[in-house]
Amino acid sequence: MKSLSLVVPVYNAPDLARGVIARLPELRKAAEESGFELVETIFVDDGSTPPLDLASEPGIKVLHNETNRGKGYSVRRGALAAKGGWVLMSDVDLSAPLGEFSKLATRADAWMTCGSRAGRAGMPLRRRFLSRVFHLAVRLAGVSGVRDTQCGFKLFRMDVMRPVFEAQRIERFAFDVELLRLVRRRGGTVAEVPVEWKGGSRSSLSILADAPRMLWDLIRITLGNC
Repeated sequence: MKSLSLVVPVYNAPDLARGVIARLPELRKAAEESGFELVETIFVDDGSTPPLDLASEPGIKVLHNETNRGKGYSVRRGALAAKGGWVLMSDVDLSAPLGEFSKLATRADAWMTCGSRAGRAGMPLRRRFLSRVFHLAVRLAGVSGVRDTQCGFKLFRMDVMRPVFEAQRIERFAFDVELLRLVRRRGGTVAEVPVEWKGGSRSSLSILADAPRMLWDLIRITLGNC
């Protein structure tokens, strides 16, 4: 059996974190059917107030960032702390159900397997426009061949991804693009697999506040200043 760690970044969402814990049997079942064993679940609390407290939940590990550092920093910290040979990153709102892991597992040989929401219906017009602008900037940053770089459901093969995470510098929402660029520059493989996407109840991404920072981080990636 291949060993699997689940890493979930969390910011001011204790109810959603407990919702993830309630759905862990779904992940264990999907993992076992795919030849994996879920060996740990790691929540990375990104400076929540009050701090995330899951002490009553047996077998759950919580890493606390002293201040809000960003999703990229939190995923990096969780992945480097994980003991599994593979790391599954999931958003805390479970927009992609944990059982969708079985689809990613079919490409577990890749360095980085990206869940994809590409082509789904129902996205608001404004967000769809901004998404297209962002992905144009992604291509200008030298990352192509992945239709949905930002889906919060990814699988990492840690025997090759550990040095990639160690080299990661982007700490907020554009970190996925930096990881893809670093993998490609090292000759690694990237797979993209369509997954069910229900759309979470909450998101920590603010278009007005975070879009300028994401575009600036893409410029840094393009120029190699990260």
